Amino acid sequence: MSDFDNVTPMRSDPGLLKPKAKELLAAATWAGNFEPSLDRDYLVKGWLDKGTLTVVFGQSNVGKSFFALDLAHHISKGEAWGNRRVNKGNVLYIAAEGGSSFPNRVSALDDPEFWVIAAPVTFAGKASDAGSMVEMVQHLASQTGRFDLIVVDTLSRVMGDGDENTAPDIADLIRNLDVLRRGTGSNIMLIHHSGKDVARGARGHSSLRAAVDTEIELTRDEIGVITAEVTKQRDGPTGYKFAYSLRQIELGRDQDGDPVTTCLVEPIVTGEADRVQISGPALAALDALEALLEDRGEILHDPRYPGTPCVPHKEWMEMCIASGQLSSSDKRETHRRVFNREVETLKRGRSVSVRDGLVWKLEKPQ
Repeated sequence: MSDFDNVTPMRSDPGLLKPKAKELLAAATWAGNFEPSLDRDYLVKGWLDKGTLTVVFGQSNVGKSFFALDLAHHISKGEAWGNRRVNKGNVLYIAAEGGSSFPNRVSALDDPEFWVIAAPVTFAGKASDAGSMVEMVQHLASQTGRFDLIVVDTLSRVMGDGDENTAPDIADLIRNLDVLRRGTGSNIMLIHHSGKDVARGARGHSSLRAAVDTEIELTRDEIGVITAEVTKQRDGPTGYKFAYSLRQIELGRDQDGDPVTTCLVEPIVTGEADRVQISGPALAALDALEALLEDRGEILHDPRYPGTPCVPHKEWMEMCIASGQLSSSDKRETHRRVFNREVETLKRGRSVSVRDGLVWKLEKPQ
């Protein structure tokens, strides 16, 4: 006989249970009574569920805030995003890292319908604003309806005195975000940076990834195409992708008459490049581009562009025409038409990228 054979129930009458024990008893369910839950309470199907914790991360200048704004904008309008179904919901965007350019980014959107807080906020440590934020959101919700998405941009700006590289501080951040999530019923979307080693994911302590329900990684390729990919989904498939570029738009002119610009997310369709044989005039144009890039190529430090040298498209065209290698004709217009035709060939073969009057040389497809 084992020691456990002599154990008898201490409380056969549920009424004799202490309050916490009664609470646990009420939560106990016989496994055979469970039924499958077939419907998901989503904001963006396959990407974001209501009442969960999401992290969006990527390297600096990859366009994380533009991505989050675009997603928030579509959810607040109830408009399809990335060919995925969207359930309309109230949105609050906490722009803790927006800076002076953030209002311009918002004003570029088409009749935005969400709330913005552009002020210092802390969600870690004794000075956490989580409780006050819940109170404020509940007040707004009483007038406008429940909030379904709260964007926190960025993690580093809401850590207060905490250290994102230590487990206790990240655990404290998660506790405070859970206060916000439970108190509002919202999906909390945390914007974050990649670490120095991109292959290791988001920056900081690994306990962050363990705590989140959804993880979305942003990466940018050599021609400036940014891809958002679901890399973790607690109760669903991963691998969903959304590809886009950042399109520069002009908002107006400043006091000196210079253009004031910002960017908008422009979805694109990606796929394998056509297998195009590069030869003849196209090869001559490519050789001329290589020489021009080596001689006067310039790297533009702009999140919309690749981090490789480029030259003005017009200079490339003039060099090719002057070389006389595109056509045997003595007419400039003929050379120009051949050049434009061969540029399209090079673009289809992903040998070059042409944007905003500039041209970059790309690696040839394998």
